[in-house]
Amino acid sequence: MGPKFWINYPQEHIEGEMYKYRCSHCKIETTAINGLIENHKEDCAFRKEQEKTFRQTISQKSHIDVNQIRGADETD
Repeated sequence: MGPKFWINYPQEHIEGEMYKYRCSHCKIETTAINGLIENHKEDCAFRKEQEKTFRQTISQKSHIDVNQIRGADETD
């Protein structure tokens, strides 16, 4: 399972604001994102890459080798 709280996206300072930052890709403020990947825009490069990586990981982990269940040395 992926992280529940995402803060590793690239951020940029919002000009003219003392403590405000936003995602460098989709320009949504960090307070609006609130650590949730789904709060980035749907076309955000960071969100798309994270979702792609998550889908690939799930796909790889969902493949179960029958030998892992029965034991490699077990015979029918």
